[in-house]
Amino acid sequence: MDRERLVDEILMLLPVLARGLGRPDPSEIRELARRGISVDATLSPGHVQILIALGKGPHSIGRLAEVVGVTPPAASQLVDKLSEHGMVERRPDPADRRVVLVEYVPGMQDIARRMMEGRGRKLREALGRMTDEEVRGLLKGLKLLVESFELSREGTHESHR
Repeated sequence: MDRERLVDEILMLLPVLARGLGRPDPSEIRELARRGISVDATLSPGHVQILIALGKGPHSIGRLAEVVGVTPPAASQLVDKLSEHGMVERRPDPADRRVVLVEYVPGMQDIARRMMEGRGRKLREALGRMTDEEVRGLLKGLKLLVESFELSREGTHESHR
């Protein structure tokens, strides 16, 4: 299969993959609305990565920047937007007052955990139809795709192979 046809097929699959993981279900939307969080909030992939990282507990801006792969000022901007939407808050680290931690606002962690569990369940079900080797190949391919996007964004067009 030629490269152009492969590109076309991948482009057609990307929206399907996003839909497969799904938007919040009606109970999640009701819970978000009850807490005053806009369900139409425009969240970039970076915002979603921040929310996923916070599922493992509070993080400093520096740590979030590392996890998401952005600069600390960019991570701070992502956190600002999430804070404006009432999803996260900043607080001093009790162990080191010079460090500011970011965490979910009260009640948001439970909502986020349920949302991630639902999407994780869908993904595990879909991956359950694949062999371990196929899943590893998919992960490797996705990581290479992300790396290529990052290199392109940085203006570097070197091959990674």
